[in-house]
Amino acid sequence: MEDHHIVRQGIRQLLTLHDNYDVVGDAGDGVSAIEKTKRLLPDVVVLDISIPKINGIETAKQIRSIDPDIKIIVLTMYEAKDIITRMLDIGVSAYLNKESTDTDLVAAIEATMGGQMFFSPSVSKVMAEKLTNRTADICVPEVNEEAYDKLTGREKTILYMVAEGYCSKEIAKHLSISINTVNNHRANIMKKLNIHDAVGLTKYAINLGLLVNTDRKDI
Repeated sequence: MEDHHIVRQGIRQLLTLHDNYDVVGDAGDGVSAIEKTKRLLPDVVVLDISIPKINGIETAKQIRSIDPDIKIIVLTMYEAKDIITRMLDIGVSAYLNKESTDTDLVAAIEATMGGQMFFSPSVSKVMAEKLTNRTADICVPEVNEEAYDKLTGREKTILYMVAEGYCSKEIAKHLSISINTVNNHRANIMKKLNIHDAVGLTKYAINLGLLVNTDRKDI
């Protein structure tokens, strides 16, 4: 999502050269970006900070609320520490400056789709500092079986799958239910356990002894 048409067209042309990617849409402002995200539910959104109507920070927040599994890649000229930190707190998966190469953007997409993060060298130090402290900042309520017992059987299954690293689309496919149903279950789980993100759910599952390790398994 980029306000300069030439840049958007350049990104589209770059990605159409790769058979693995389908460009399902683009937008020149935050309002259009949010509307198209709701309608198209892409796997990845490439987003600038400076876009009209709604800035990239607020747009990223709203995209995360639409579907937390959508990967957000920031491509911007802004490298201020406070902006980088705010975007990481929102949950972006990659942060590239506009001096990055075409190869960097493709590498960022591949990394985020593989569940990894990707940063330009110029912002990696800030990201590394934030990530080092991120897990320690997550507050997970004391584990007790009473809270866990409040979950339904389906919610327990989804908790386990989220903790194993499955996204909502994958969970929906495995359980033969809709993505919206999965997201509703996830919201109910977080409410019952008083946890607010997937990292917190993973820590909760580990503390409860549901996971022997955090390496994802095919089920």
